[in-house]
Amino acid sequence: MLFTVAIFALFATRATAQQSCACSCTIDDCFQVLTGTLPFFPQASVSDCRSFLWTSSTVAATTITETIQATGVVTTAPAPSVTATDIPSHVAAVCSNAAAYSSACHCLGVTAGGTTFIHLESTTATVVKPAATPDTSCGSAGLEVAIYDNPYTAFTQGYPEFSPEHFKTVAPYDTDKTNALGIHSATEAENPHGFTPATTGIYVLNYRGFFYSPNTTTYTFRISEADDYAGFWTGSKAQTGWTRANRDGESTFADPPVVTQIQVALTAGRYTPLRLIYANRGGPGKYTFEVFDSGGFSYVEYGAPSPYLVSHSCVDPDEAPPYANPFGSES
Repeated sequence: MLFTVAIFALFATRATAQQSCACSCTIDDCFQVLTGTLPFFPQASVSDCRSFLWTSSTVAATTITETIQATGVVTTAPAPSVTATDIPSHVAAVCSNAAAYSSACHCLGVTAGGTTFIHLESTTATVVKPAATPDTSCGSAGLEVAIYDNPYTAFTQGYPEFSPEHFKTVAPYDTDKTNALGIHSATEAENPHGFTPATTGIYVLNYRGFFYSPNTTTYTFRISEADDYAGFWTGSKAQTGWTRANRDGESTFADPPVVTQIQVALTAGRYTPLRLIYANRGGPGKYTFEVFDSGGFSYVEYGAPSPYLVSHSCVDPDEAPPYANPFGSES
């Protein structure tokens, strides 16, 4: 009984203090529904009043950047804050208008003119840092390469007799992998990539795989100094549908040597399909293939194995899977 009397006395004292203060408020049913039966003002009612009467100011979130070795960019952000601007639904039936609700809020000690600061939670941005070189732990280092007989031994200027697409459905007599492109010496021409040509100096090499771009920049792909033919394809047509007509660049035996190049803007960490076909019809053989950027950095050059040439991706097989069909069964 004493406890009940004490609570009633505390509530009565609070009401009296509100009535005698200088603020404008009316102790009515609206006020009673905000305060409820507790001996202290509910924090939820105070917060609702502040949302109704005060100005809201959003404080920008702090961005925390975390760099990881991965692919893709993932950003997490807080859920948007919701600010009440209407009379709360659970008291609207009693506090029938803005004036009545404002008066009750004044009795709680909340008056207009204040500011509610909404602090957004920190945002964590996970930023991808592509690897400097591709992961080749699954045995993907180097392009696949196959060797065939070359039936195109006739030659006129530009070597129009040669048909790269002929080798889509011709089975090679040997295959291997290499990350070193180009033929310059007599030894290389006689035994390209360690192959022993069926007929000395008369063969075709078919390379396929991917170029891994470690930086976001513009790359130049250049083919030159071919004796007798060298051509290359990039993108999806390097995988299927490649013909001499749609090649990105080619070089044929000529004096001066024919040089062709293209420039391609590539994103860091991506794999670009690449195919290169070289043909020699006898005697000395030669070709040069290069990839470099506008800053002069070389990614593929003669005389140096390139870590950026792979047969497929070890970490992202969906983006750069092994070429679908074996040599001799391509389309």
